[in-house]
Amino acid sequence: MSSVNDTESPNNANVQYRAGIFESVAHYLQLLNLSHSRYNIFAWILKPVISLITLYQSIGANKGAYLYRKRLIHGPNFVCAGGVWLSQYPDVKKNLLEPQARAFKLAPSQLRKSVLPASNFGHRFNFLLSLSQRGAGGNGDWEAYRMCMEHTLFAEKTSLRLKDETSKALVQKLAEDYQTTSFGQEPSFYTDNNSGLKDFLARYLHYVIFGLDPFDEAIMKEIKTLHYDMLSATYHLAVIGPLLQFFKFGRKWPKQFQIVAKIYEESPAISSLLEGQDKCNNMSQAELSLLMVSIMSLAGMVGPFTAANIVLGNRKLSPFEGKKTDQINVETVWDTLNLDNRDEVKRYIHECGRLRHPVSNTHKVAQENFVARIRNRDVEFSKGTIIFIPMQLASIDENEYGKSTFHFDHNRENLCPRSTFFHSVGDETNGRICPGKHIAEEMLIDVLIALGKIRKMN
Repeated sequence: MSSVNDTESPNNANVQYRAGIFESVAHYLQLLNLSHSRYNIFAWILKPVISLITLYQSIGANKGAYLYRKRLIHGPNFVCAGGVWLSQYPDVKKNLLEPQARAFKLAPSQLRKSVLPASNFGHRFNFLLSLSQRGAGGNGDWEAYRMCMEHTLFAEKTSLRLKDETSKALVQKLAEDYQTTSFGQEPSFYTDNNSGLKDFLARYLHYVIFGLDPFDEAIMKEIKTLHYDMLSATYHLAVIGPLLQFFKFGRKWPKQFQIVAKIYEESPAISSLLEGQDKCNNMSQAELSLLMVSIMSLAGMVGPFTAANIVLGNRKLSPFEGKKTDQINVETVWDTLNLDNRDEVKRYIHECGRLRHPVSNTHKVAQENFVARIRNRDVEFSKGTIIFIPMQLASIDENEYGKSTFHFDHNRENLCPRSTFFHSVGDETNGRICPGKHIAEEMLIDVLIALGKIRKMN
């Protein structure tokens, strides 16, 4: 049995806010649900109520400010959304670097197993986000499928496309759109599927990762239809996914999913995959393409779009309670950057992400019973409990970042090596680091430089 204790410090360990009645009851019921004996009749009777509370909290727990308030009320370890949250930087670092067992979750949201690739189309289950690693109950499938994905889609040719003339032309077109929309002040720069940021991301990412022709309008139309018009991420989510499928999209989702999967399968990158490799667990081109439709839906399109909105100043930094982070204007910092210094621009990106993570948390499944100290008492939790890994809260741990935690300082010491922006600790990883980290960083640097030069000229 392992033990997790909070660190005594004036910043994190002590409860700083009193909980209201609803918060107190919700926390008690979550604690009861997660730590009760199997013979506790009271806990079983309250299961339906607890399930509703879990659903409600799962929506809020995607936001860093919501989680920060939980920490202010309950301390660095707390329960919420059906799991235990260990929010101090050392705990988050440990959990990001150790092998992870996984459940069917995306952050705190429950996923629909029935629509995850590739079993929903008659292939083996290969959804990487829900497969466990060796050392945490996994059988080696995660390692094999991950290696196949990396070697096929994030290889040398990907790096070459990242810096070629086609990528540069796409960035230049984005810069022109930025200028014609009053430097992004017109909402269409961020909302229009056929120009501005969303159009750029669809073309750029599918060119760099898959080698698809970014100027093939027929292909781009199908991709945008799935990922933008049909809200492909929600197709994978429990509750909201079935509701939207029933009331709006009906049979269109699965059909469009397969259309885009076929486009991916015939792309230069995936069509080059040599099938039948033991080291890849005999992964087929069809299986990899289906996997990538889900990966692009849930992470590959959403993550870069959110990150770009943050670093370009279209979305404010998180409004952490009692702080003034949401009043920081990152554009004024952007305007002071030396745009000839790519490392400085990179640090700016990571400082933006530190104060507003595009993905605030992830999870693992406990592989043994453990004890966590919650509100000044030790609570025992059983094997199989969901342990959430709040990267956002680690990034604003005052024990780690000191008095300047809630200030914007892209020149702070060891900023990038400590960053949890990409499901890692800098470049340290248990293997689950975002496979597109290098692409995202280089793309955002190129975008900030191109758009920043236009800002400086005007």
